[in-house]
Amino acid sequence: MFSSVSSWVLSIAGIIAISVIVELILPEGSLNKYIRSIFSFIIVLVIIAPLPSLVGKNFDFSQISVEENYTLQEDYLFQLNVYKTEALQNEIVDDVKNAGYENVQVSISCENYSTTFVIKAVYVELKNLVILDKAEHTNIIDIEEEILLIIQAHTNVDKGKVYFER
Repeated sequence: MFSSVSSWVLSIAGIIAISVIVELILPEGSLNKYIRSIFSFIIVLVIIAPLPSLVGKNFDFSQISVEENYTLQEDYLFQLNVYKTEALQNEIVDDVKNAGYENVQVSISCENYSTTFVIKAVYVELKNLVILDKAEHTNIIDIEEEILLIIQAHTNVDKGKVYFER
């Protein structure tokens, strides 16, 4: 019993001595932080390794498993998808404005609680449409087609999911 305790204490002292020597040799910086973290983890393992045998049970590190099932908070998913939706709407409105059309309202409907960003529909309001001089088209059907191409470049959504309101 005494020999196992003394070897355990010597193991702890040895790993601490090695970590101090390595820390002195390594230059300051981010690499030093990572090495220090690794040695801290090894020291903890060396300290706890003989504890199960002292209790009387064999402890096998290979039996430790990390579950791969993670539960995501619905509030987080909702807020993340809302931010994505707002950013995408703003990008589309900016590109439509750069194409020469102002006062176009774009609203994206998506699955807010989904882990993947799935767009259900895109609504485009053209009631207050202002056509600038740099616009390519003046015909409302051609304008809708151009806006549809801009939306599809950003979202890859089908034509049937884009609804225009005049």
